[in-house]
Amino acid sequence: MTENLAQEIREQESLAKAIIADAKTEAAKIIASAQAEAEQSIKDTKQQCHRQWRESVAKAEKEAELKAGDILEKGHKTAQEYYEKKKTSTAQVADWLVKEVMTTYGSC
Repeated sequence: MTENLAQEIREQESLAKAIIADAKTEAAKIIASAQAEAEQSIKDTKQQCHRQWRESVAKAEKEAELKAGDILEKGHKTAQEYYEKKKTSTAQVADWLVKEVMTTYGSC
């Protein structure tokens, strides 16, 4: 009976060691799976953030182009108004300049 009891204890120890080994293996698989999932989540989040950043930059660039177009159009309009306003006085200034030169240097 002592021999049978010792044999049974050895078998139970072997069974316990196998259960522990299986549990360690399963735990390692669970940990690896969790790490892979966490890394994928981080990667997805980084990609999403980058995509949102690109979209916000594109939106800002579009808005800037529209504002630049408005500013450019306003500048052209202001320049045209200034030109039209000064166009009549240009002839007067040219006449005055010719008179001054003719008075100072005489005619050829």
